Amino acid sequence: MVYIQVYYLQSQEHAMSLSMLPDAIQRERENMLQSGVETLKTMGNAEFAVHDLAGFREPDELAIPILNIHMQPDIRAKQPGTGGETLALVEVSSDLGEESCGRRWQALEAWAQQHDAQVMVFVHPEDQARAQEIARAWHVPTAYIVSLPRLH
Repeated sequence: MVYIQVYYLQSQEHAMSLSMLPDAIQRERENMLQSGVETLKTMGNAEFAVHDLAGFREPDELAIPILNIHMQPDIRAKQPGTGGETLALVEVSSDLGEESCGRRWQALEAWAQQHDAQVMVFVHPEDQARAQEIARAWHVPTAYIVSLPRLH
């Protein structure tokens, strides 16, 4: 029970800290969100909910099975007509240093498995190898890691 409470608090701290990020990191994150949306559009997605990005509604929180916590993906995309859904997290370089990073990926994967959804974790190209190591350490498929070009 302690693990679940600690994870919930770390997840809430991550969500609350997004609006308090330094300007440069917030801009980097916004650029990655926009690039992630563009990438998902090329995959046939047309309906988007994006956390903290102007012009988009907020994604609903997901009830994570087993852990009994709630989590909000950074991007929730749907393909019209097919019902296919993709949940994505955007990880700026500094996020990869957080201990809760791999746990967030696991939690999102647990929800996606029960709802036949796809998971993606967007990172910068120079962070791809590091993100794949984190994925392996947390037993998350490395195929979830997708690099996005820098937009600045």
